[in-house]
Amino acid sequence: MEISVPLKKIEADNRFPLSFYYRIANQLVNQAKVYRDDQNVDDLCTTLNRYCRLFDVIPQHRSYSIYSAKEKLHHNKIHKEFVKELEILKPLLGRDLQSPNNHSLSCSNKGKVKCCGTAVTKSLRIYEEKTGLVSVMTVGSAIDSSPLEPLCSAPATTDKDWNVHVHVVTQSVPSPAISHTESMPQAAHIWLLTSDSRNDHSKSSVAGSSESKVLQDIHISARLMEDFLELARDNTNKDLETCGVLGAFLKKGTFYVTTLIVPKQESASNSCQALNEEEIYAIQDEQSLVPIGWIHTHPSQGCFMSSIDLHTHYSYQVMLPEAIAIVMAPTDKSRNYGIFRLSDPSGITVLKECQEKGFHPHQEPPDGSPLYEDCYNIYINPYLRFEIFDLR
Repeated sequence: MEISVPLKKIEADNRFPLSFYYRIANQLVNQAKVYRDDQNVDDLCTTLNRYCRLFDVIPQHRSYSIYSAKEKLHHNKIHKEFVKELEILKPLLGRDLQSPNNHSLSCSNKGKVKCCGTAVTKSLRIYEEKTGLVSVMTVGSAIDSSPLEPLCSAPATTDKDWNVHVHVVTQSVPSPAISHTESMPQAAHIWLLTSDSRNDHSKSSVAGSSESKVLQDIHISARLMEDFLELARDNTNKDLETCGVLGAFLKKGTFYVTTLIVPKQESASNSCQALNEEEIYAIQDEQSLVPIGWIHTHPSQGCFMSSIDLHTHYSYQVMLPEAIAIVMAPTDKSRNYGIFRLSDPSGITVLKECQEKGFHPHQEPPDGSPLYEDCYNIYINPYLRFEIFDLR
């Protein structure tokens, strides 16, 4: 049994800075650490394979020859160790797949894998008193941008190291004493969002996604959207958009959205531009958050993804297939919110090939599928602790 899985081909998109790809690589390194610690062989192998494939793509970027030699050497070392680790896991995975009751690392192989993982130097642990998650080993990386005039821009990445510290927590709910994600006494109160629960009338969505079965689940706080609307109320009353960035932790194959970052921003009735993006990086790195997506308002428009929204989300979803875009439309009588993603591969392909900027029409995918669709892997979790960093 081969450990390689049918992953989509990755090609360098020179519209993104090379640092964008290295940040994806760093995210995969830390995600591999999570799976290794959880002894999750299947997902660990998939992540190692993704990293190795990305490593082969990076030299295709036009900026590779002039990029930081230190960064390249660092990832060359990681790549060599990951290749060794895959060789160790190859026979192990074959045995695991033949045994339905054993998908974890044996003690002897666990030791070998641990040795191969020594290149993972940034494995950050966020403790229960800070997040509400018990000893969560998370994916640490910041988001990067598409230069495609984003509505709430995925922050533009540069090659400089930021030394910014932000410690502004507006809200934190519920209290750490009662927030957790394991051994929940009332787990039945966590519910999956469906088309019925959304009052879904969007023509841009489909009755399910062919990719949804392979996407990891995402839990969001029951307070997330309500609290964001409250923070955006003043702008909404002035017909100005508001945007925020979502941060998550990865735990046993599930993303838990625990953080909302509301950056300094410039807003108009149909656009919102994040400012001082280094502050976003600082919070994401210090809190060891994975950039799971973004949220923004349509104060006087309907619930849909505009052309600029689609380009903005492309920069998120290229980094993380599970990335979500939440649109809040308080004046839309038929649907006041939506949680969307680009269809894959159809929507992703259209956005990748589109060179237009500003508001513009997109061609429909040749296969007739929509450009974007509803997410069907989202769970509302009232037990998840939720923090807001309002930097405005």
